[in-house]
Amino acid sequence: MDSPNLERGIQLFQIGRYQDAIPYFQTALTEDVNNSNAKYFLAQCLFLTKDLDKALNLALDLRAELPNWANVYFLLSQIYLHQDDVKEAEINIDKSLELDPYDDTAFGQKAYIEITKKKFEAALNFANEGLRINPKSNFCQNALTTALTKLNRKEEAKSSIENLLEDDPEDAHSHANVGWSYLEHNDTKKALTHFKEALSLDPNLDYARSGMVTAIKSKNKVYNLYLRYSFWMNKQSGKNQWVFIIGIYIAYKISAKLIAASGYTFLLIPLIIAYLLFALGSWIMEPLSNMLLILDKYGKYLLDKKEKLSGQIFFALLVGALLMFLGNVLTKNDYFTMLSLTCLAAILPLTRGVLANTEKSKIINLVYGGIMLLVAIVLSLTGGSIAHIGITVGVMFIAYTWLSNFFTK
Repeated sequence: MDSPNLERGIQLFQIGRYQDAIPYFQTALTEDVNNSNAKYFLAQCLFLTKDLDKALNLALDLRAELPNWANVYFLLSQIYLHQDDVKEAEINIDKSLELDPYDDTAFGQKAYIEITKKKFEAALNFANEGLRINPKSNFCQNALTTALTKLNRKEEAKSSIENLLEDDPEDAHSHANVGWSYLEHNDTKKALTHFKEALSLDPNLDYARSGMVTAIKSKNKVYNLYLRYSFWMNKQSGKNQWVFIIGIYIAYKISAKLIAASGYTFLLIPLIIAYLLFALGSWIMEPLSNMLLILDKYGKYLLDKKEKLSGQIFFALLVGALLMFLGNVLTKNDYFTMLSLTCLAAILPLTRGVLANTEKSKIINLVYGGIMLLVAIVLSLTGGSIAHIGITVGVMFIAYTWLSNFFTK
């Protein structure tokens, strides 16, 4: 190691001070632009501090320079998986294993890719393969615990958790992973204990922070029901999810026709409300719970910027809808009713926009929600008919609920 800057950067990297290590690796590269170790560790630091685009560009440069270095392909696989590019993540980890078939962490990465693809048995096999190479592999043990949890093999997951914490009781990520496992098994008390421990070990670990927020939210019975449903749906393949959703929609339509035919039309309103809560619950529950946490004197400190903004937007549109409804009550002007309904409809795209993981999804959702509000306001001010406003906003809302999963990916 001929560079003091590289040496100091690696020391900081090894104790988890990734942000502090970055300037040292950058300086080492100015001293020697061909220093592959400095470039590799810099790419790792950028990845671990969530600067994914820069990390990817650096790793791609490194792959071009050193096409037979397995570690570079492993890093690329991690970056691509965090960007939800499962195909590229798999291509790169397969290449890493081709170059180094005895790398236990590569098998752990392969397991996490299979978990993302919802192929949990395959994930189990890859995690076990990595553990056969290195029985103390923390990375593979975490992947094994996650796979067993998804397969609902509670006793085996419990045993895996015990092994995980026995091997490294002070690993923040392991405690966070255990917390999520307990949360998925509906043991909120134990989940909170492990999230608290993870955050005491690493206060900046987002995986643990988001788990703590979710666990606190799950104390609410309504949110807990949504969380059970969400965990269950996330285990299903894309095909099975669509079969279930379409099946519920068909059941709703048949029920509505039967109620209408029977003459008990007063039952249609609760049926419609129940269906909308089911169909839109996964979109509404997150920003709604964020809004409730903002109003909590302790809960507000657990939210990140995006979560706070989603709660604030939800609150603002809800207040707007109530004010518009009150305007209708006081003035008997039906335009206020349309504006009230539009505020409620715009909650979906606007809150999903600020919570989006990709810039493309964020822009599309925010623009769509903004147009929805603008159309209703402009048509109201220019004297458009109530029916025209209702149909326009209604069509936009229905189109959004059916198409948003396609055009926001």
